[in-house]
Amino acid sequence: MALSWTAWVAGGLVARLLAIASLAMSVRFVYANHTDMAYVYDYNKLQSYTYAVAAAAIGMAVAALQVPVSVYLLCRSKRMTPSVAVLDVSMYADMAAGLVLASAVGAGFGATDDVLQFMELGVDYSGDDRTRVKDDLTGYFHRAIVAVVFLLVGMVLSVCAAVASTRLRARAGDDSVDA
Repeated sequence: MALSWTAWVAGGLVARLLAIASLAMSVRFVYANHTDMAYVYDYNKLQSYTYAVAAAAIGMAVAALQVPVSVYLLCRSKRMTPSVAVLDVSMYADMAAGLVLASAVGAGFGATDDVLQFMELGVDYSGDDRTRVKDDLTGYFHRAIVAVVFLLVGMVLSVCAAVASTRLRARAGDDSVDA
């Protein structure tokens, strides 16, 4: 049994709204994470974390710009056929946002894992002060994983929205056999 047009539009809308919430939580956790000790270097300024925040902002912007389109399609789709060009833009924007978010997830997990491995294997932390530094930084990077997990959830939801957009585009262009 095939899903109706309204179900696909509503599914895409829900996925976009949940993606916005998840990506906002990711940005919030990146900026709320801090070390207990004062260091010369601000670890929130790692390029991978900066890229993750920028990617989350792009993902939120793409999803937020498509929410009115989804609401319009929910309200008007039974009365008139939507423009294929609008659905094309929506589909390609979802795909691009998913790609950017996927690369940010990889960068976030990769940087966090690399730093944690370096701290575990590459630095000698003998002594009381160095042990405190290691514990402080290890806690910081373990908390950073939470932000990247929210980014991962946002990326998965963005891909779900892309699937819904692609399906709607196929139906609007009569590229599929089911009605």
